[in-house]
Amino acid sequence: MSNLVPANFGQVSSRFAQTPVQDDLSSGIQTSFGLIGYKGKVWSIRYRGDEQQLMRDDGDGPRGSVEVVILKASGQISKIWYEHGYVEGSNSAPDCFSNNGVVPDPTSSKKQCDTCALCPHNQWGSRITPAGKQGKACSDSKRLAVVPAQDIENSAYGGPMLLRVPAASLQDVASYGQKMQQLGYPYYAVSTRIAFDPEESYPKFLFNAVRPLNDAEADLVLAMRDQHSVDRILSESEFATPTPAPAAPDLASAFEQPPQTAPKTEAKVDPAPTQTGPTPEQQAAIDKAAADKAAADKAAADKAAADKAAADKAAADKAAADKAAEQQAAEQAAQQAAAKAAEQPVTSEGNTTKPSGFGATAPVKAAEDKPAEQQAAANTAPAGSSSFEADLDSMLDELL
Repeated sequence: MSNLVPANFGQVSSRFAQTPVQDDLSSGIQTSFGLIGYKGKVWSIRYRGDEQQLMRDDGDGPRGSVEVVILKASGQISKIWYEHGYVEGSNSAPDCFSNNGVVPDPTSSKKQCDTCALCPHNQWGSRITPAGKQGKACSDSKRLAVVPAQDIENSAYGGPMLLRVPAASLQDVASYGQKMQQLGYPYYAVSTRIAFDPEESYPKFLFNAVRPLNDAEADLVLAMRDQHSVDRILSESEFATPTPAPAAPDLASAFEQPPQTAPKTEAKVDPAPTQTGPTPEQQAAIDKAAADKAAADKAAADKAAADKAAADKAAADKAAADKAAEQQAAEQAAQQAAAKAAEQPVTSEGNTTKPSGFGATAPVKAAEDKPAEQQAAANTAPAGSSSFEADLDSMLDELL
């Protein structure tokens, strides 16, 4: 739509000078925007139902890269799910998708879950790639609003366009933005070349800075960053049926009785950007998901505490049992030692046996062998007689 004002339009009344400018007439009404896509490693632009491949300027095949200015990037990760899998290059709408990565879009034909966080298709391992690796059935992507670096206004394709960065390139675009910021260049202050990684069989992006923008280009970029079209690209679905562009109105007949005052040049005031955010229903779903997650976390914490208490009690019971067993073994050993110490040496028929710990045992005779007469005399000797008297009696007997 043209921004020209007819010469006889007059100036805005000063009463409206402090009134906030709002575009509530167009809010909620979706308009189409261009989309930079790719099939295999061939770039294309789709706009209002028509798709055109991007070819090299010399006509020698498709372009290997595109040179753009990245105006803005969505703050969330978008998600797309196809019930029967995505067919590369297809323009059909997914069965379930989310532009904010939190809740499914209301226009999803087959919504799979109230929140993306709890959806089984959003879990790692829900898809196995042809190479046998684990992935997610619901694909992640990053939405970028871009314009051609050589034609920032891009009037042929309606101005800013949408470019989705696939999941395999999310780390690359993040690293590119951080690198440029460290060098002192915001990502929207440079021309960026986006090419396909030649070392990968699937489309994986490579980002490289070409040159800084000049002042004239910077003014265009700064003005476009605040346009409603950029906000729609980052938040609205590109799968809806495109709305035909309205014909340019006859501004000269906008008023039946246009004022005849002299025209006055007025500073252009860009409309305030429409605030974007989840609807009350989406916010309720977000709150419910947060409450469910908090409850699940608490249940997991309670279970962990109960398991730890049970483990501690089992360990304490085992320690007590081990200690009791040790005490019982010590008592039995003490009883056996006491019983062994109480045992007495064994005697038999007047012979004394030494304890086995002191060597072999041998019987000890009670008395030496003596002649019968001497033994008899010894047996008849009076009590208290000395051995000398016994010997003297024996000698007398021998002399006689």
